[in-house]
Amino acid sequence: MPLSRRHFLSASLTIAAWPLHAARPSKQAPIILSASWDNEEDWCAGTLMRPSATLPARGHVLIPNPNRNGEAIVVARRPGYYLARIDWRRGRLLQHFELEDERNLVGHAVFSHDGKQLITAETDERNGVGRLVVRDARSFKRLEDRPSHGVGPHEILWLDRHTLAVANGGILTLPETGRYKRNIDRMDPSLVLIDSRDGGLLKEYRLPDNKLSIRHLAVTTDGTLGAALQNEGSNSSPMLAILRDGQFGYADTPPELCQTMQGYAASLAALGNRFLMPCPTGNLLTEWNSAGQPTAQLPLPRVFGAASLDGNWLASGEGGEIWQLQPGSLKLQMEKRYPHHWDNHLTVIAGAQ
Repeated sequence: MPLSRRHFLSASLTIAAWPLHAARPSKQAPIILSASWDNEEDWCAGTLMRPSATLPARGHVLIPNPNRNGEAIVVARRPGYYLARIDWRRGRLLQHFELEDERNLVGHAVFSHDGKQLITAETDERNGVGRLVVRDARSFKRLEDRPSHGVGPHEILWLDRHTLAVANGGILTLPETGRYKRNIDRMDPSLVLIDSRDGGLLKEYRLPDNKLSIRHLAVTTDGTLGAALQNEGSNSSPMLAILRDGQFGYADTPPELCQTMQGYAASLAALGNRFLMPCPTGNLLTEWNSAGQPTAQLPLPRVFGAASLDGNWLASGEGGEIWQLQPGSLKLQMEKRYPHHWDNHLTVIAGAQ
């Protein structure tokens, strides 16, 4: 019987992905998750090695379910209207939840520490205000509705058991105009720290340039919080900011590097005391130390995703590439190409089956 296109793709993925894990046969292989697409209307999400679950629209990030092995939550891309539960082992969509009226998702969420709740970043479409919504992790029913203390919240990150860091991008979008940015002249991006117990604002930080949207977050071993930026003004500004010792400011970025990054950072990952930040508009992958100093750059085409795996860096490209790189130098250790266009984020589940 001839192979269908989907079976052919899944077989190709399995063969191509094997070398990433061939060096560790005695251990359980890690799982790498990402949203992707095959063409304009064929959105999916899953692993490198297995068939992908079909999605109703473009996904942004996958979040492994800590209480249900083999499952992950997919959050729709901004502005999005669905949450999905997938079985990444079998490539199946298990649950599709449409968001309540007058709300949209902005791409990110986190599980509570016990895995029983999901905290989603959302926008109230009636007034454009950012919200953090506590939902039941199984039914997605809304349990609590709290402010994000800003406009356009994007990535959420746990700093400790009770503190959430939220990147408020400062950009207002509404359903009647889709991804059109309605408030560029009045942008108000902020990095906020929120008490998860009551939703109260603990700290609020801003950068001097209000055209720099604060988008993605990562924290290093020494506790430095990095924030990847996207410029809605010029294309020659720093794209990384760090919160270190209570001070929030730009990374130490030479003017020529500012120009090369072209005003757009797609994601951010941490490994030890280093950050990895892809800049797809500039076709550049950048590495930084936690003091905010650049340590290495590597030209890569349309590089979007970033993660760490077994002490090395991983990056993904829109053209289907997965790159493995050496920290400190970004020396290319492995490159594989897959028959998908990878979306912004890579998620690694260590020691999974």
